[in-house]
Amino acid sequence: MLLLPLALVAAVLGWRVSRQLAATQDAQRLAGLRLTPMPTLSGRVNFTLKDEQGVLRSLSDYRGKIVVLYFGFVRCPDACPTELFKLSQLMKQLGPAAERVQVLLVTLDPERDTPQMLDNYVKAFDPRFRGLSGTPQEIAQAAKAFFVVYSKHPLEKDYTIDHSTGTYVIDVDRREVLYATAATPVDDFAHDIGLLGAQ
Repeated sequence: MLLLPLALVAAVLGWRVSRQLAATQDAQRLAGLRLTPMPTLSGRVNFTLKDEQGVLRSLSDYRGKIVVLYFGFVRCPDACPTELFKLSQLMKQLGPAAERVQVLLVTLDPERDTPQMLDNYVKAFDPRFRGLSGTPQEIAQAAKAFFVVYSKHPLEKDYTIDHSTGTYVIDVDRREVLYATAATPVDDFAHDIGLLGAQ
C-alpha cells in the first residue's frame, strides 16, 4: 500500500529537482543574441574614434569594463533617445555594478554633432555616458565593423539619418558580443551584463 505514495513522492521530488535545475539553467542563459566567435581586437570588430576631448579611443581603452555600444546621432527624433533612456535606467538598476560598465554612443552624424554637443547630449541621460566621433570615413569603418547600416536622407532644408538600432554588449575579455534590439527590456540587459561579469 505504501508503494504508490512513495512512488508519488519520488515523482514529485524529481519534478521539483528538474524544475529547479531548469530554472538555474535559464538564469545562466544569455538573453541577448550572441555574436561569436568574436574577432580579436586587432581584427575587424574594433574602432578608433575621438572622445569629447579629442583623444583617440578604441575598445582597449575601456579594458576591465563591459562596453555597451550604440550608433546614433543627436538629432535622432525617436530611436536614439529611447534607447539611451533605457540604458540610463539600466545603469540605475545595476547599482554599484554599473561602475564596471561603459556606455558609448558613436555618432553617425559627425558633420553636425560637434564633440561638445555630443558630450552634452549623452550626459543628459547619464553623466557616465561617453560620445565618440571621427571623420565620416572613420565612422563608416566603425559602423561596418559592427554591421551597422545607415544612410542620409534629405529633408526640405536639412537631412536626417536612417540607421539600424541594435545595441552591442561587449564583455570584459572582448571574447563575446551580444546584440540587443530596441525591444530588449532593461531586465534582460541587466541579466546578461551580470552574467558577463559586472556583478
